[in-house]
Amino acid sequence: MYELKDKETIFVFTGPNGAGRRTVADMAGNTLGVKQVLSYTTRPPRPAEVNGQDYHFISGEQFVEAVRRNEFLEVIEIDGYMYGIKDKDVEDMLRENGAVYLVLNRHGADILKRLYGDNVVRICVYADRETILERQKERGDSALMIERYMSHFDEEMAYRAECEHAFENIDLAHTIFDLTKTLDSYLNRNLLDLD
Repeated sequence: MYELKDKETIFVFTGPNGAGRRTVADMAGNTLGVKQVLSYTTRPPRPAEVNGQDYHFISGEQFVEAVRRNEFLEVIEIDGYMYGIKDKDVEDMLRENGAVYLVLNRHGADILKRLYGDNVVRICVYADRETILERQKERGDSALMIERYMSHFDEEMAYRAECEHAFENIDLAHTIFDLTKTLDSYLNRNLLDLD
């Protein structure tokens, strides 16, 4: 496992599926020049997802082989699909950038926090149940997928108290503004507040 240096930071975006955590993470990452470490999964892509952009979509056999070679920092199973983060991906991107971000559920966030301690900053992005249901319907999730995602809603919301920061994502621009200022305090990039 890669030994993080003092100033290296891993931002982990978590929260209920449909709260906009990936959108928020991507926008904040782009603003601050922080790169994403993608998870590997055996889950099939959703209609709008792109391999190598949202996840690395791999077969069950490829996943098992990577586990056998001890390539993953963490491996979890959710709803019958496997997810994992590769140690080498985290190491390479931290060496290059000094900070990275990941989008994970509470289990993955916990694993990284245990592995890297204070170098991991967990950010819960959340919204109320009705807002999330509406967003899932708008993006075309099936009733079965929505039911599966919502079965984790209460646990993901409860995890908010464990996170270093939490942002309610109702107004995306407002969320990004507040989040970017918060993340900049870790990066010491001193973004100008022109308000």
